[in-house]
Amino acid sequence: METLDTLLLAEFYTASGYLDRLLFGFIEIEKLYQTPKGKIQIQNIYFKISNFFKIQIKDLDLNMYEDKFEFSEFKNQLKQFNLFIEAIQKLPLKSMKTQKLTIEYINIIYKCSFDLHNYLDMNSGLDIQVPRSSLANEELKTDQLYPLFILNEEKLRDVANAQSVMKSTVSFLEQKREEKYDSFVQKGQVCLSNKNFAEAKNNFFKARNFKDSAEILTLIAWAYSLLNDLEQAKAYSMMAIEKDTQYGPAYNDYGNYLLNEGKVSESLRWFELAKRAQNYQNREYPYINAGRAYVLLKQYEAALKEFSLALTLAPNHLELHETVAKLKNNLDRDQHPPRV
Repeated sequence: METLDTLLLAEFYTASGYLDRLLFGFIEIEKLYQTPKGKIQIQNIYFKISNFFKIQIKDLDLNMYEDKFEFSEFKNQLKQFNLFIEAIQKLPLKSMKTQKLTIEYINIIYKCSFDLHNYLDMNSGLDIQVPRSSLANEELKTDQLYPLFILNEEKLRDVANAQSVMKSTVSFLEQKREEKYDSFVQKGQVCLSNKNFAEAKNNFFKARNFKDSAEILTLIAWAYSLLNDLEQAKAYSMMAIEKDTQYGPAYNDYGNYLLNEGKVSESLRWFELAKRAQNYQNREYPYINAGRAYVLLKQYEAALKEFSLALTLAPNHLELHETVAKLKNNLDRDQHPPRV
């Protein structure tokens, strides 16, 4: 079950991170491992974990533990134990035995952390935060300050099942909202093709009730532009850009509205932004519009470059072929006028 595996991996990171913080305080800050009792504390942690592997995975030659404790190798060996559990938990196909193994390992880590945290409290002034866990039960023993976390398999499976049901419900509702959104977008586009711009705008607004996307904001802007309301068109294009800075059509359309207002040089900046946007299906459009702008500025070589680039992106665009050929002929004629 994907949800259970995700919860287990998250709890593993919580437990191992908790022990790492405690060990850092114990070894690096307080240097308690140098005392006789401190060394015994570290040895106990190591042997509890290594014995767990020997018992649970005795049929595997992991070569990751030794009977003799060497402090210089302790942190590296603990890292190997953690990497092994992390690796098996990330496998695409896991058995119930693997899940049980991970749960038991997490409980070993919590038990070691519990002992170490209370030892630190009695022998240092460190204040290390206890992690938050919604999956583990807390047990506080007599005369102990810090609780022992115990990951209960039954509780874990109940939480995983509840989350799976919730995800399924949310997924179903999202699917229905997506279907409604697509339906109104399609209706709006049919209205555009029939030149019923006001009705197209109404359908796009209805689609927005189901998903407030950069796409729908750009379509609303386009409908406003066809109704000759360029101020609203620009406003909704800007809203689309703010919604998704990588949605190319919004930049292209904004540049188009500036071009229609006669702000030719200013429009070129927006066409350049459209070219760089990651999310753009018809990437030739900003090059075509930049070409149009350069024609209006009478910069025909720059226009030819833009149209030619557009043609590489849309090689079957017949009108572009004609435009490029016409511009080439005009430029060639200007550069090589016929002799009289």
